[in-house]
Amino acid sequence: MIFLTTVNETLELLTSTAADLDYTVIWVDTTSTTNSPNNSQGKITSATTTTILTAPASNTIRVIKEIIIKNIHATLTNTLTFKKDISTTEYQLSGATVLQAGESMMYFEGQGWQRYSSGGVIQNASVSFQVDVQTFTASGTWTKPTTFTPKMTVVKAWGGGGGGGAGASLATAVVAKGGGGGGGGAFVTQTFITSDLSATEAVTIGTAGAAGAPGIAGAAGGSGGVGGNTTLSTKLTSFGGGGGAGGAISAAATGGGGGGGIGGAGGTGTTAAGAGGLPTGALNAAGGQGAAGTAATTTTSNAEYGGAGGGGIAATPVGASLGNSSIMGGGGGGSGGSHSSVPAIIVGGAGGNSGTYVAGGGGAVGSDGSSPTAGSTGTAATSLKGGFGGGGGGTTITASTNGGAGGAGG
Repeated sequence: MIFLTTVNETLELLTSTAADLDYTVIWVDTTSTTNSPNNSQGKITSATTTTILTAPASNTIRVIKEIIIKNIHATLTNTLTFKKDISTTEYQLSGATVLQAGESMMYFEGQGWQRYSSGGVIQNASVSFQVDVQTFTASGTWTKPTTFTPKMTVVKAWGGGGGGGAGASLATAVVAKGGGGGGGGAFVTQTFITSDLSATEAVTIGTAGAAGAPGIAGAAGGSGGVGGNTTLSTKLTSFGGGGGAGGAISAAATGGGGGGGIGGAGGTGTTAAGAGGLPTGALNAAGGQGAAGTAATTTTSNAEYGGAGGGGIAATPVGASLGNSSIMGGGGGGSGGSHSSVPAIIVGGAGGNSGTYVAGGGGAVGSDGSSPTAGSTGTAATSLKGGFGGGGGGTTITASTNGGAGGAGG
């Protein structure tokens, strides 16, 4: 139970950030003759010490029944510490508790403290359980927590996707190729003893692989760029996917970009498939292997933690070549639409996905024809997947018309 028993005692809350908090305090004032229930509410919007319950009147005992604190900020966390102030001397009543966005902390008389998820589910049995989560979607600096002393630090990183190759342009009735899909970025996780990390560590977020430049009238398409690596200084690297090959103006294969691995970036496709990042998986990849791209209609370049291979096109295009998929890494981009020597339109193949081991199911690719279109940009990485490879651009055999650009990586 928590009591305020003199005119010099108050209840305080220390907050660590500007994450918005709503609070409610319910109490009963007890004298020798009466019991008077009451409550108060307030908001806290800064890192400060706030008096959330003032001192009782003389000859009154203020019995605290409930305290409800909710972090109503959309994204920021806030670390809370409750204290009793007696004549300006502070006494800590709870451990420092981290509230993620949407979470609540409650005190009930006779039960103590508890933390709840945004959906009202109990999170842990003790508020002394302390967690610090720092999420980076742009390069920055990780800072070791100072409000408590963490023992272990878990780092999760996702690499950028490779760019899709662009489609060719050729105003004759021979083979003209769409661009190959970019390879997906890898996923890497490592647990460190926190004392092995510096007070701050540089975080670099892997950039998207550049889109392949369209083939101008009568020229082959440009290849996509390799996706950037995501790093925690020199201690951890998650490698990006390789770029898809640009579409050729002859019966040459178009290689999809290789997926990033835990030991190296994916290779850019040429007239052969781009190699998967080290340790390379030639077909469906396991563990941290980067899956090789394809150079034909195949669906065997999926991955587990590495990036998936981008879709490629056989020397004589005969059908859609899908981008492949990865369980935790990024999906590969699909190949763009091509023309056969008949000439006949050969539609491109959809990009791959994440969270699955089945090719396809991802983003769109460029279509071929008199007005070829660009491949789609690869899906950006989240805490569930790496950056996807960009889609290949479509080709054309219409005079004075450029091929479609490749899609940038995620």
